[in-house]
Amino acid sequence: MELDVRRSADGELVLSHDPSIGGLVVAETGWADLRAVDLGMGHHPIRLDDLMGQVPGLALDIEIKNWPLQPGFEPDGETALRVADMARASDFLSCFYWVTMDQVKARFPSVRTGLLVDTGGSLADGIAHARAVGHEIVAPHWSLVNGPVPDDLSISVWTMNDPDLVTNLAQWGVDAIITDDPGLIAGALERISGGEDVN
Repeated sequence: MELDVRRSADGELVLSHDPSIGGLVVAETGWADLRAVDLGMGHHPIRLDDLMGQVPGLALDIEIKNWPLQPGFEPDGETALRVADMARASDFLSCFYWVTMDQVKARFPSVRTGLLVDTGGSLADGIAHARAVGHEIVAPHWSLVNGPVPDDLSISVWTMNDPDLVTNLAQWGVDAIITDDPGLIAGALERISGGEDVN
């Protein structure tokens, strides 16, 4: 399961894709106020440690939201290092700001780390950097993959929701596909593999 982590003003590791939750900037707001936000249908924000306690057997792809142009940017990668200290063998950490993952790999060499590559980035650069530093995973936007991928790294593309295009990605050796519709994509992959189980 892929999820995103940001740090609240008082140091809690909050699950949030966007810099703000309910109009409150996560990095500038304490946990007491953030957890009171109504997300609809009785749901409220939760913390990473709350989730990990509820899904002990579920492997997590934990994206660290740490970007220089967003609130709460941490040059020292403190949040990522805290998450790495909590990570289990089945989990891995990823980030668009590669320096953060370099910091994690230097401090926690056994934690699996991944480099996210946005549409304006270079998959080749991500692969070269991962090999140089020892990151195990490169996660580009799906549109950056246009041919066979290397087999010495795990290539995990995002966000693929087209069952027709997923055929090419599978044939090119992509290891994992992040999607908003797992059922649709799993069905397409099962057809490609002749009905075999798809993870």
